[in-house]
Formats: sequence, structure tokens, C-alpha cells
Amino acid sequence: MKKCINKRCNRELQDDFAYCPYCGKNQSSDKPKNRRRTKGTGSIYIRKDNKSKPYAAASSVTGKQVYLGAFATKREAENALKDYEYNPVNGFNMTLEQLHEKWIKTKAYQKLGNSVKSNYASAYIKLKPLYKRKFRDLRTSDYQYIIDYYDNPHHEVGAGGKLKYLDKNGKGTYKVTNTPKICEGLGYSALHKVKCLLTTLYTFAMKEDIVNKDYATFIELPEQEETTATRFTEVQLELIKQNVGKVPYMDYIYIMCYVNFRVSEFLELTPDRYKVTDSGIHYFVGGKKTDAGKDRIVPVHPKIQQLVQKCIENEGETIFCRIHGGSEFGKAMNKDYFLKYCFRPAMQAIGLSDEYTPHSCRRTFSTRMSAAGAREEDIIALMGHTDYKVDIDHYIIQEVDTLYNAIKLLA
Repeated sequence: MKKCINKRCNRELQDDFAYCPYCGKNQSSDKPKNRRRTKGTGSIYIRKDNKSKPYAAASSVTGKQVYLGAFATKREAENALKDYEYNPVNGFNMTLEQLHEKWIKTKAYQKLGNSVKSNYASAYIKLKPLYKRKFRDLRTSDYQYIIDYYDNPHHEVGAGGKLKYLDKNGKGTYKVTNTPKICEGLGYSALHKVKCLLTTLYTFAMKEDIVNKDYATFIELPEQEETTATRFTEVQLELIKQNVGKVPYMDYIYIMCYVNFRVSEFLELTPDRYKVTDSGIHYFVGGKKTDAGKDRIVPVHPKIQQLVQKCIENEGETIFCRIHGGSEFGKAMNKDYFLKYCFRPAMQAIGLSDEYTPHSCRRTFSTRMSAAGAREEDIIALMGHTDYKVDIDHYIIQEVDTLYNAIKLLA
């Protein structure tokens, strides 16, 4: 004798009854219960925040809970657990270095501008102590240690992440000596780039279901120092002009005060971006940061036209390329290189402090344009901004002639 499998009925039946004569229940119709996974091998659970991939798998085969990702079906989640059980290293436990290598091969990275790639490369070097660590094991505290280290005076890091030392003459060298070369703590901008890189890597890792939480979000950066908006006075601008041809790269600085490109835009200008109208007006087509600033027209003021032409005659990768450094002559440079090896040495040569930056040229341009009585819409167009109240880009077309007349207002 056996009992009906219907718990509400539960009456005694003969063993050969296929159906219960009292409730009609098929005595062999119940599906077998799902077997529980072996303890310590992992689990599969439902994620309500992911409708396309609701099944999440987490393995504990290594003794530590490891999130394996989200999957469209339960079968895929089970397969992931099995794969991880046989090979718990590849993919799921990739290092920061491996993740970075995978990311730089993506189309998204390839589409980035050279300036952005350079910033990311500089930020990545600072993460060198974490290269061999498993990415999923890294936490905010690991990144915060790096940020805090570079926020204070630290051992200077040079090209390729090599540490710098001082030789017996007190000069910097990559040869290991007993005296490390100590430099001042980095500013907010440089440390912010590190956080931006990590945020980008976490976005990529979560997209690939390698991790499910962004620990870069919680990194605390030092307070951004308030800087005084510096521009060159008329006396200082004249001093810059007098030193063109005497101090390396002073011509670049003087030109920047008249063309008003952002420094990264200025350094990426190539000869094909320099044009002449039928009426003989020379102008650049450049800019990239915003929709309003992308490929904008910037006429060349008569005062700098010959200087620009000489720069073009260097036949470098860009118009404003490296003009020193032997084999590096003609090579393009990024804004960090320009600031450190070109702009600051030039400022020091004429007695101006480090409070002046390449952006001072841009402030000088806009201030002098306004003082000269240029129309607001012309200033906005040349700056690569949208206007203060309405976007004039929708109803005003800035012709080369119009902007050239605005540029000529500058003395």
C-alpha cells in the first residue's frame, strides 16, 4: 500500500494505481526536486536588476566567494560554475595588468584622442604596485593608498614607470643610487586622472561581468585648490614678444595668445588644418572639446602670420612640434610635455612664476578681445563655447571675414 502523492488527499492506495480514484492525481507526474549543489562549490541566484541576464553565479570552490557574472539562462550559469571549478584563474581572476591590456585593445579605447590616451597612460603608471594584483580583489583602500602617496612628496617616477635618483652631482638619473629624487605632491588634476582611469576600467569590467561593483567611486581626492585666474598683462605680453627667437618655444606662447585654442587643441594642429581664403585670409580649422568648439574657424592675426609660417616650415608631425631633442625634433607633444619642458622653462627665463599656465594664453585672448570691443557672439565663436543665454550656433553663421575683423581688433 502507498499514499496518494497529493498531500491534500493523502489517502491509501494500492501500489499498482496509476491515478488516485479519489482525487484523480497522476501518481507519477511530479517532477523530481532540484538537487542542491555540493556544499562549497557555489550558488546560482536571481538578479532582479538584470532582466536580460537574470541568473547570477558565484563560486566558492577556492574557499572564497567569487562572483562569476550574470547569464541569460540557468544552464549558462551552471556551466560557468563548472568552468570555474576546473579553471578558477583565467578570466575571473585576471590581474589589473591583464584587464588593462584587454581594455586597450577595445574599439572604445582606440577611438580616444591622443591627449586622452596620454593622460590614461600617465595615470596607469602610478598604479604599478597593483599591476599583479587580482582585479576583483582590489578595494578602495588599495587605490586610496596610491592617491595618498602621490598627494604627498614622493619618489619621482619617470618614463615607463622607472624611479629617478640623484647622482653625486645632484642631477636626476635612472641609475640606482643611495639618494632617491623626491618631488612635490601631485595636484588635484593629476590625481583625478587616476580616478578617471579606474572608473573607466571598472565600467569595462562590469560590462564584461568580471566584477559587479565599482570601488573607484569611493576614492577620496584632495580638495581642489582655488587658483587665481591669471592672464598676461600688456607689459608681460610685450615681454613675451621681445623674447620670441631668444627663448625656446616663446613663439608658441605668443601665438597661443592670438589664436586662443586650448593647449591640447593647439598642439594637435597639423598643416592640413591651416588654410587660406580666396581673399587671402589665413585661418585654422581646429578644436575638439565641445560641439561648439569642434572644427571651429580661428583666423590668424597679421602679427603672428609669419611665426606660424616658420613653424609649418619645420615639417614636423604637427605645426607646433618639438624643436629640440635631436632625434625627437619634429615629434608631436602632449600638453604635459609642453607644460614641463617648454612653457615653464620659458616663463622662468623671463621671470614669471609657475602660477602662469598655457591656459593663461586663453584667458589673455578673451580678456583682450572683450577690452577691444569685440562682439560677444564673435568672442564666443572664437572661444569654442556656447553663449551665456542662448546658443547662437542655431541662428548665427560665423564667416571667416567676420571673425578676421574681430581678431584684428587685438593690438
